[in-house]
Amino acid sequence: MIRILLPFDGSEHALDAVRHVIGMRQAGLEIEAVLLNVQDPPHLYEVVLAPDADLIDSASHEAGEHVLAPAAALLQTADLAFETAVVTGDAAHEIAEQALLLGCDQIVMTTLSHGALLGRLQDAVSHEVVRRARVPVTLVPPPLREVEADDLAALGAEDDGTS
Repeated sequence: MIRILLPFDGSEHALDAVRHVIGMRQAGLEIEAVLLNVQDPPHLYEVVLAPDADLIDSASHEAGEHVLAPAAALLQTADLAFETAVVTGDAAHEIAEQALLLGCDQIVMTTLSHGALLGRLQDAVSHEVVRRARVPVTLVPPPLREVEADDLAALGAEDDGTS
């Protein structure tokens, strides 16, 4: 059985990695998944204002479990065995480290999402994970969006200089 770490940030593109793993299972591979959410460390003002450090940890864990819910629902629907983990820290570092600590054989995650700033940050994280990881990493690109007739007409107009 292959144990796959699925880092999940709640984005639609991160669901593409979940769907990829489900496809691997449907192709006949025996897979067990670990859904991982990495929460940012608390800010200084949160630490100062919180009456109890456990309260911050609890809120962070709860937020992470909430983020994981859509991915967990997909895996449940696909009848794919999985567990969840929520950690706090630097995303790339934690993903690479958790793969080892949780006994994962592989990491499957998404890459850049169509040029958005968030996508560029995700891309930087994915490349840092590839650099740090001691297990194979599969990067799942976002699907190409369908080209509509209006898009093609606009491209033609730009080429003609009529736009």
